[in-house]
Formats: sequence, structure tokens, C-alpha cells
Amino acid sequence: MPTLADRFVPRPDFASRHETVLDAPADAVWAAFRAMELERGVRGIGVARVLMAVRAVLGRVLNRGRVHRDEPTAFAPLAEEPGREVVHGIVGRWWRMGGAANRTDVTTAEQFLAFAEPGYAKGTFGLRLTESPDGRRTRVVTETRVVCTDEEARRAMRRYWGVIRPFSGLIRTAMLRELRRRVAAR
Repeated sequence: MPTLADRFVPRPDFASRHETVLDAPADAVWAAFRAMELERGVRGIGVARVLMAVRAVLGRVLNRGRVHRDEPTAFAPLAEEPGREVVHGIVGRWWRMGGAANRTDVTTAEQFLAFAEPGYAKGTFGLRLTESPDGRRTRVVTETRVVCTDEEARRAMRRYWGVIRPFSGLIRTAMLRELRRRVAAR
């Protein structure tokens, strides 16, 4: 079944996927996800805060204290099918660790699709819900996809992905665990 993410990164150079099944209808899971997003999103999850702080410190060390503070780290909304799927995207050079990694001028789906400047990667984060036929359980899938604009960026991203992928997975797993907690509390 095609996903919204297929429109933005149909053939990723790098990808990871995490999933869980929750004992709740899709509308309850969607509401819990939206509430989590409104309350700081992934940044509200302890392990994510720690890992982002570590990355910031590494960025300062690697860039000899010169880190671009005006650089947003939030993903821009690209597409949504309410209650079923959402996709956010970001363009950057994350392997530069704080050295002006993200593009602040790519904020819409059209800009994301059109972006082709060499030396960058385009990443999406998607969350997709599939409700069971009886409406009592929901499969939640998160997917991270990255496509690079040229071979040089692909080589740099490959090195970075080799290091960051387990930590990205840890954040996604913690996010699913937090979602499970929120759904159970409803």
C-alpha cells in the first residue's frame, strides 16, 4: 500500500522503521500522538533530550565552539491524512554536527520536492496508523527516510548514519513507548 512518504522519498538511500501495536482504536492513538506533538514532540521524551544535548556538545567541540544557534531542528509538515498518516521533512547536512546543517528556506512540500542542491540530504519522518478490522487495535509505524542529492553527500551521510542510526532508533522506540503510555492513560 503506498504511503504519503513515498511521494517525498520513494527510494531512500537510508531508512529505518519501528512499529508497535496498541490496544486502542486509531482515533485514540492519533489524539495521543497529536497531544504529544503539541507538548514538545520528541523533545519531550527524556532519552531524546539527552541525545540531542550530547549532539549539541559534540557539535560545539567539532566546530571549536562555533555553532549556528539560529538553525531550526524541527521538521516541516509535508503531508497529512488526518487520523491515518503524517509526514514531516527536513533538508540538511547533519553530518556537519552544528555547522549550519539545516536549510531554513525549505519549509513546504513543494520546496522539499524541488530541492536538488548538491551536498545535502533530504529526510522524512512519517507516522502511519492502521486499525484492526474490529477497531480495537492499531498498528503504529514510524519511518525515517533519507535521500541524498549527490554522491559526496551520500558518502558523508553513510558515515553519519552508521553512527547515528542506533540512537535515532532509540528515540523512535522511546517515542512509541511514550505513545503507548499516553494511550493507556486515556
